[in-house]
Amino acid sequence: MAGATIGPVLPLMTEVFADTPNADFLTRLILTMPALFIVIASPFCGWLTDRYGRKKLLIAGAVLYGLSGTAGAWLDSLTAILISRALLGISVASIMTVCITLIGDYYSGFQRQKITGLQSAFMAFGGVVFISAGGMLADISWRAPFLIYSFALLLLPAIMLFIKEPAQKSEVEVNADAGRDTSFSLLNVSVILAMAFLGMAMFYMIPVHIPFLIHTFGDISNTEVGLALSSFVLTGAIAALNYQRFLYVMSHQSIYVLSFFLLGIGYIMIFFSDSYAGIFAGLITGGAGSGLLKPNTTVWMLSEAPDYLRGRLSGMITTAVFLGQFLSPVLTRPLVENLSISEAFLFVGAGVTAISVSAALYLMISRRSSGTDRHQRSISN
Repeated sequence: MAGATIGPVLPLMTEVFADTPNADFLTRLILTMPALFIVIASPFCGWLTDRYGRKKLLIAGAVLYGLSGTAGAWLDSLTAILISRALLGISVASIMTVCITLIGDYYSGFQRQKITGLQSAFMAFGGVVFISAGGMLADISWRAPFLIYSFALLLLPAIMLFIKEPAQKSEVEVNADAGRDTSFSLLNVSVILAMAFLGMAMFYMIPVHIPFLIHTFGDISNTEVGLALSSFVLTGAIAALNYQRFLYVMSHQSIYVLSFFLLGIGYIMIFFSDSYAGIFAGLITGGAGSGLLKPNTTVWMLSEAPDYLRGRLSGMITTAVFLGQFLSPVLTRPLVENLSISEAFLFVGAGVTAISVSAALYLMISRRSSGTDRHQRSISN
């Protein structure tokens, strides 16, 4: 809910601060400012998590989240509100990094897969609830949606009572582990981060462009637009809840292929749609793919991460995800301007689908070759 909660009040804020130079541009920055500072702060938060522990940073992040998030309810200048949104981004970076790290600390195997799926699902459900609440509160006052961020302060007692700090190794033990570790794969980590970035860049095409595309079909209400966007998020939540079932029969690489294939097919369906119902079907298809991306990224990274790097690699995941979110409008803008919104979805969808099919064929051939090699070695032995 970090950025989009206050989306409905941006037009109102533009009117309220009309006397401020560049008010229209500055109010739009209010929405994207948290993402920028999440990208900047997450690597540092990951280092702090590994260096000084999890619980202190989580408590500090929750306090800063509540204070900086609600600041817009009483601040009287756009500049001050922008600063508060930057601080909000830093708080989100610390919270997300610590939460991913703690999942790696507390759980392993099937339990880790299950909890990661639940985390992704609750993020989706929370987004639907709080963004909808922001829209309703916007009818009361442009300041009211900012008060939603106080929810983080209500969770402080639970954090203090139930979050246990995992045992920390000494610097000598950490250095010894680093010297002995031979399982860490820089290539796998690079692939995971690239998939996280690409997945979020594709994901954010939906909230950025779909409302404009739907309105081209005629008299479509904002409620119907919201319902369509919610279908994308909710389908993703359902897929995330079942993530461990997919991982039981598929590899991490195969799940990525399936995720991007579903996203690509969904985006192609959006291009061929000539009605609201067609868009809806495309969003549901793409949403199923998007829901598998987040838990797959987290679980695979945590399986790769040694204890002494868990916080820093969790911070890198957060950076990749929000960098994709921040740059998505920048990357897709040339397509929309030179083609059209629907053609931009076709271009991205067709490209991703083609790559997914090629990757699937490569994985099949590789596994068949490795299976043949193992069979020949067993015969020779």
